[in-house]
Amino acid sequence: MAGTDIYPDAPFDPKSERNIFITLTESEIGLSNTITMSKELLEANVFIYLPSKDVTGLIQHNEAILMDVFDYDTKITTTHIIRKDGDKDFKFHGWNTVFQGKHFRTGDTIVFWWDVFHLRLNFKQFMFSFV
Repeated sequence: MAGTDIYPDAPFDPKSERNIFITLTESEIGLSNTITMSKELLEANVFIYLPSKDVTGLIQHNEAILMDVFDYDTKITTTHIIRKDGDKDFKFHGWNTVFQGKHFRTGDTIVFWWDVFHLRLNFKQFMFSFV
């Protein structure tokens, strides 16, 4: 859901230290259903906003959590399943719904930032690949 006049969508702040930049790999494009983020990035920029029981379950017990992800350009929110993938990465399952209608390519960079009012992860395309 898009923001309201009282609680507008949190815009991208290029000066924020909490931005997460992901350069898309070949495995994350096309028919992929997942995107990968490192544990360090999520711990520093997202997990601090989540309930501690969710973070503990995710990290220590390999439990999945649901997270809303908001496409800032299209104003569409989708819900993704986050699961631990090994010791240092997490996979966001459900990315095929985001890729529909988009023309991402390997090497494109997308940026994520936390929206404290809507309790979700916002994202937008940051840089296009010229390859």
